[in-house]
Amino acid sequence: MKDQAIPAKPKVSPPETLTSLSLTHVQFVGDDIYSKIFAHLTLSPLAITCGYIGVILTTRDLTVILMFAGQLLNECINFALKRLVKQARPTSYLGDGYGMPSSHSQFMAYFATYMIILMYRMGSSGSVSPYVFSVLVVVWAAVVIYSRVHLLYHTWQQVLAGSICGCAFATGYYFFVQRFLRSNGMHDWMLDNAFGRWAYLVDREQMDHVYQWEWNQFQQWRKINQGKND
Repeated sequence: MKDQAIPAKPKVSPPETLTSLSLTHVQFVGDDIYSKIFAHLTLSPLAITCGYIGVILTTRDLTVILMFAGQLLNECINFALKRLVKQARPTSYLGDGYGMPSSHSQFMAYFATYMIILMYRMGSSGSVSPYVFSVLVVVWAAVVIYSRVHLLYHTWQQVLAGSICGCAFATGYYFFVQRFLRSNGMHDWMLDNAFGRWAYLVDREQMDHVYQWEWNQFQQWRKINQGKND
């Protein structure tokens, strides 16, 4: 019987030469329940990014696409600001790169500000839902922003600067989209060109009471199909 070849063991690098992917690697105090909760909440930007992609693929809504484009541009601005300011993080062993302004804070501040503007723009007149949603999204953003300080990844000054940058950019970008892109017919061009038609892009922001309209359309579709089945 021939000797079976023994597979070679994979080469393992020394521990001191290894590094972690900072995008998902979060360190926290193991025996502190609050630290553990904040460590999970601080990953919210990843969950939101996945949500963006899921909503875009399922709704093909131009409003969400442009919001996501602004979110990515917001991250590019943060990347440039960090390398311009060059302020270190409060701890040398937590996080990579510079800390001013906080990217998590800028991300969440942009997301919360833009979402609140959209809710008031698209929400029903006199409805309580935009107010409730605004409170929830602000609390969510505030907790994530605080988590960066609690976990010692940033100082209060760094998260405050990130929050201001995110809010300011979200407001400016929204008015740029409305006053420049929409006013100059760019939305219609994106909807009517070959790619827009192929991708079935829609622009729900143009519609008043959009959720009520979609519900009415669904009810009409149900009646038609129930009639066919009968």
